Amino acid sequence: MSIRPLPHAGLAVAATLIASAVAAQTAPASGAASGTAATAATADSAAPAAAAASPAEATDKPVTIAPVTVSGQRGEGYTASKTASATKLTLSPRDTPQSMTILTRQRLDDQNLTSLRQVLDITPGVYSNQYDTERVLFYARGFLVDTLMYDGVPAQTNFSTGSIDETLDTALYERIEIVRGATGLTTGAGNPAASINLVRKHADSRVPTASLDLSVGSWSNRRVELDASAPLSADGRIRARGVAVVEDTDSYQSIYHKRRNILYGIVDADLTPATRLSIGFDHQENNPRGNTWGSFPIFLADGTPANWSTSVTTAPDWSYWDKQTQTVFGELRHNFDNGWTLRSSLSRRVYKEDVKLFYVSGWPDPVTGEGLDPWAYRSKGKIIETALDLYASGPFELLGRKHELVLGYTGSRAKNVGTEQATVGDLAPVSNFFQWDGSYPEPAWADATPLNRIRTDQDAVYAAARLSLTDTLKFIGGSRYGRWKVNSFYVYDTPNDAKYDYAKVIPYAGLVWDVAPEFSVFSSYTGIFKPQNSRDINGRYLDPIEGSSLELGIKGEHFNKRLTTALTVFQTKQDNVAAPVLDPVTGEPVKLPDGITSVSQGVDGTRTRGFEFELAGRVAEGVSASLGWTRYLTKDGNDQTIRTFIPNTMVRLFGTWDLVRWVPGLTVGGGVNWQSASSTAVGSPGGGTTLRQGSVTNLSLMARYQVNRHVSVQFNGSNLLDRKYFVLDQFDNTYYGAPANYSVSLRLTY
Repeated sequence: MSIRPLPHAGLAVAATLIASAVAAQTAPASGAASGTAATAATADSAAPAAAAASPAEATDKPVTIAPVTVSGQRGEGYTASKTASATKLTLSPRDTPQSMTILTRQRLDDQNLTSLRQVLDITPGVYSNQYDTERVLFYARGFLVDTLMYDGVPAQTNFSTGSIDETLDTALYERIEIVRGATGLTTGAGNPAASINLVRKHADSRVPTASLDLSVGSWSNRRVELDASAPLSADGRIRARGVAVVEDTDSYQSIYHKRRNILYGIVDADLTPATRLSIGFDHQENNPRGNTWGSFPIFLADGTPANWSTSVTTAPDWSYWDKQTQTVFGELRHNFDNGWTLRSSLSRRVYKEDVKLFYVSGWPDPVTGEGLDPWAYRSKGKIIETALDLYASGPFELLGRKHELVLGYTGSRAKNVGTEQATVGDLAPVSNFFQWDGSYPEPAWADATPLNRIRTDQDAVYAAARLSLTDTLKFIGGSRYGRWKVNSFYVYDTPNDAKYDYAKVIPYAGLVWDVAPEFSVFSSYTGIFKPQNSRDINGRYLDPIEGSSLELGIKGEHFNKRLTTALTVFQTKQDNVAAPVLDPVTGEPVKLPDGITSVSQGVDGTRTRGFEFELAGRVAEGVSASLGWTRYLTKDGNDQTIRTFIPNTMVRLFGTWDLVRWVPGLTVGGGVNWQSASSTAVGSPGGGTTLRQGSVTNLSLMARYQVNRHVSVQFNGSNLLDRKYFVLDQFDNTYYGAPANYSVSLRLTY
């Protein structure tokens, strides 16, 4: 029997209900009337009756009753109670001495966030832009987000961008945890931007469950999502869960079409009450057609702004960028009687891509639309990554106080192999770009030749302890020793063979002081080390980035932990940060001979300073909200502001209101994403110039009607003001943001 938690005033009634249930289970069949009477008893009459029984009577007449389980569970809403993403120690967000955001399943569903880009675009302090339709980059605190984890285990990022893959679908995950700043203790090498931890769904239900989501939306978007689980054994010790997604959509950009297919399965088995084995797989396909490679010309040949429609594209109808990811993973977890936990995980991920691309450069004549030069490219790539993570965590006693410790090892082996195909003969002229409809002839392709062969080996050991200095003061100290070996062949390197061997100790320290029942102040320090894939003018990798990150802040828990708040100030320092090398005449990025890779140079003394404020949870009865307000500036060693394409101030606001008092079953919500003005250097017919983007306000709305316990209908709309704006990039790949769009979803649950 399960009884939900009741207010304090209802504890006596709860006791009566429990006693009634016990009486109903122990009464003989002929005593049904007696059981009914017991159920009707009040708390006031039950208490004297219990008191009237003497100890002797209780001893003389022992009664054996069937077990009764009383359990309670509070839905997370917009908050989560525990996380281990920052330190590997399982702590509450308040006890974690770093700035973080947790996107719960409820939040993902409320805003209909189905891709990782949609998630990060509403995350406080995160900015995204793109090289083209398929290569998206994310930034936090002025740095590229390059750290991705699955259930706390680091994984390789997107080889094409150095950032994380935005096409990952959220249907596979229970929640998404974002730790801003440096996370060297848990992830090793990486930028001090943010770490994204995808927490997979598990087969937790011992009874069959299922949900089916059907949605339609702007640009012929159609999506079907099925999530089902069931016990595989009569006692529920072995359980399975599966997720399947099919999505088919066009885009606001002309001729673009994409199909996404996803399949996920996991089996959780309780080998013993203290041991759980999980085995699973996922398969994800992303197949776009009519995709771009690079962006479009911003100016006409006479220097005037082109002012295209948001549907502008430079893609031909034969271009594609197929991506396929297959992962097999397993996890074994054992809880010891002394409170310690041993956890091990092993995964093998295979990523494949096959691309045909087309690009135009130059500026079209304002009358004839001619003057653009065509480029075409084809390649195939495959990355195989095997990762192992093993760690133990638990309590220990020292000097009469209880503390916590985690010890672990993580390692990965990755092979990246690719081929490319050049075009045969001259490409056809582009002709009048004003009449572009994608019907450009596909060129002939030469035989495939080797493009790259890169092997990356990583090994690390780490340890962290949470020391209870006093009842209110906790210190977290730890370190990670990591080694990175890279054996690289890249056809455009000079020379094209290279070997790298790095070893580094990354320290971590944090302090959390509970200054009041609802508030804690904290500070943390993290070392930074990042081998780079940016290349200099000779095609050689730049030396690793090194630096440090310092955070200070205050966190709060309110309304019985249903609402959390956090204010963080931070400073990050780095040396040898990659910056683009621009052509002094055109203002465009200088490229290596492959025509793809931008040339970079290392910049010392780079620093970012700023603050982050966040509120998330239940602010009133029936009202849930999330607010993020961030501001920071990034400067180089000469105190000059850099990376101005990233807005230095951003506000992310969203909330829902349950209107059960007025319209039972109706929930409404809305939000605002606002960003300050930004600018970037772009090429133009007269040489380099600066493109300036004003502040941008994006308004979103949602409404959900719960028809009955099994059926709901939901509406979501975004950019409802239909603001036309640029998404700026540091490499002159400027795009328009998506115009007003909507989706309508029908959800069936069992």
